[in-house]
Amino acid sequence: MSRRFPPGAMSRRILERKIQDRYHAGHIGTHNALNLFDELIQVAGPSSVRAINCLLTVVGRDCPVLGVSLFNRVARAKVPPHNITYSILVDCCCRAGCLDLGHAAMGHVIKLGFTEAIVNFSHLLKAICAEKKTSYAMDIVLRIMPMFNCVPNIFSYSIVFKGLCNEKRSQEALELIQIMVEDGGCCRPDVVTYSTVIDGLLKEGEVDQAYNLFSEMLRQGVSPNVVTCSSIISGMCKAQSVDKAKEVLQQMFERGILPNITTYNSLIQGYYSLGRCKEVDQIFKEMTINGVQPDIITYNIQMDYLCKSGQCAEARKIFDSMISLGQNPTATTYSILLHGYAMEKSFHDMHCLIDLMVENGISPDHYVYNILISAYAKEEMVGEVMHIFTKMRQQGLNPDAVSYGTVIDLLSRIG
Repeated sequence: MSRRFPPGAMSRRILERKIQDRYHAGHIGTHNALNLFDELIQVAGPSSVRAINCLLTVVGRDCPVLGVSLFNRVARAKVPPHNITYSILVDCCCRAGCLDLGHAAMGHVIKLGFTEAIVNFSHLLKAICAEKKTSYAMDIVLRIMPMFNCVPNIFSYSIVFKGLCNEKRSQEALELIQIMVEDGGCCRPDVVTYSTVIDGLLKEGEVDQAYNLFSEMLRQGVSPNVVTCSSIISGMCKAQSVDKAKEVLQQMFERGILPNITTYNSLIQGYYSLGRCKEVDQIFKEMTINGVQPDIITYNIQMDYLCKSGQCAEARKIFDSMISLGQNPTATTYSILLHGYAMEKSFHDMHCLIDLMVENGISPDHYVYNILISAYAKEEMVGEVMHIFTKMRQQGLNPDAVSYGTVIDLLSRIG
């Protein structure tokens, strides 16, 4: 016996399937979603909620306020929303900056008894932390969520950890990690948790605590990856704690994690900042042994150190060898060498380098020209400065505040 559908049910199901298929294929834009929503809502039934969720997601992604408005039309159409629908609603409220509406929607979710409410809490947590109200977010995770039998997951905790670190409250984040470890529950700190707090501690200058937390992570059996280790090494090098960064590198080798060029660049930068060139040479040897090739950032770091050390000739050799190896210099590369030439008052080399930039398809910007202007201004060469102003305008660049500031300072010095 063939199955009979009520009048219009077949066409509605065809429309629902069409919407879902196009959504999953990524073929629905906001304007199209609004038209499809208008068409579906007139015939919508309980089975329409999945297709409606697809349309709400598309509209809410581009215009969260409009997403909230569409949800109200769904409620009036008496289509029973489920947890995903409310998750979209809470997300739209939060992204539209309407936290009060987000809380109200969240309260409705709880009253309906959705056990998956944790997804909706996460949207609220992100919005609350974005407003620098992480203490309230912590209260939600540690008190309010358990009150409604909603056990926080690691994603909820991660939002709070990020919020605390962004507010420079890494000590509290460190304490919260200890609470999670001592609790021994199913939600334990993972590699993202540890990495977030380590990064926060490093930014606050707490290098020893960051290194101790890294060691604790390893003792807890949480395995870092190359991205985690590189991030930690970078932070330690910026804090001029290169020896501890090298210890992390050793830990990587012991655990079979091969460093990449990002890892090595951080170490090279760190050693150069301390003037420890012999260690840099050793790093380059390790790179060769491990088959890691220098990239443009590596060359820029080398050139920057050499130029600041008064060794522009050596920097130029690296620049030329880089090109011969197929590495295309960036605007940053040219600017580094220009700064070096400016320090040495090598004006001819500066102009030749700018000509080379243009030949290689890189148009000089304000930053590049300001290097020239500053160099000439230091030598009180007013005519050359004004010539650069003219050249900038010919190329469609109006001198900026830095350019004019340099000239005003020059004119005040020469009377």
